[in-house]
Amino acid sequence: MDISILYQDENVAVIMKPAGVVVNNAETVNTPTIQEWWVDHLKAEHGGNMLFAQNWEKLVPPDFTSEFGTPQEIFTQRGGIVHRLDKETSGALLLAKNPGSLVNLLVQFRQRTTQKKYLCLVHGKFKILEDTVSLPISRSPANRTRYQVIADGRTAETSYKVLSYFPGLNAETLVLRAKQLRPELTHVKQKVENRYQGFSLVECWPKTGRTHQIRVHFTHLHHPLVSDPTYVGAKRLNLDQLWCSRLFLHALTLGWSDPVTGELRTIEAPLPPELEEALTFLKEA
Repeated sequence: MDISILYQDENVAVIMKPAGVVVNNAETVNTPTIQEWWVDHLKAEHGGNMLFAQNWEKLVPPDFTSEFGTPQEIFTQRGGIVHRLDKETSGALLLAKNPGSLVNLLVQFRQRTTQKKYLCLVHGKFKILEDTVSLPISRSPANRTRYQVIADGRTAETSYKVLSYFPGLNAETLVLRAKQLRPELTHVKQKVENRYQGFSLVECWPKTGRTHQIRVHFTHLHHPLVSDPTYVGAKRLNLDQLWCSRLFLHALTLGWSDPVTGELRTIEAPLPPELEEALTFLKEA
């Protein structure tokens, strides 16, 4: 995989995760993962020894317990992966280079002292332009691949702020694209007029890290993300993908405390070209 490293020092790295790539290894995943790539990257840099680092013990938090294993065991099991992004999401992903930095950063995520900002494009116009959504989330009992707001689910909190509203798009251009890319789609102009009520560009800050959290919260508010293959619905997805080829969700910035100095570090991941193109399409409508 061609992965861009946005930042690195002797203990951590931040990469630009591409959309469509799974972060963690799993029995159900049969495609290359970020975890595999990172382990290979560390081994290639250090002669096949992933546990190469010296003096990492000083990075381990004083209150660390071996309840879930030693730092070396945790590092080997996780392959240096600190957190995850959904397969369809792009953006800044933080990785650890040694056991000490990994358990240090895991504590920061558990205590919610890290800073995460996402950018997404959603359907519709918000009545409340800035708010915090606190709604519990759990796996859908009807479809195990989906999540939804459920009263007895896990606590989930997402703050958001609407940056821009786009009242519509160029239906004529979509008709031409449909003829070229999806000729089986008919009555495109009428479907656009019936299914689209504008779009909102939104910044959001998830305080918790539940699976599909941003996607589920905005879907519950009747503002599903553009080109979301799981939540937007098949008919609207067909239209979305004519002008936005993938889920419009991007991990824009990531902030953490340096495991050595405690200094706050923040990295921004530029918006991928395909999402820039989608915004341009709306701006020129």
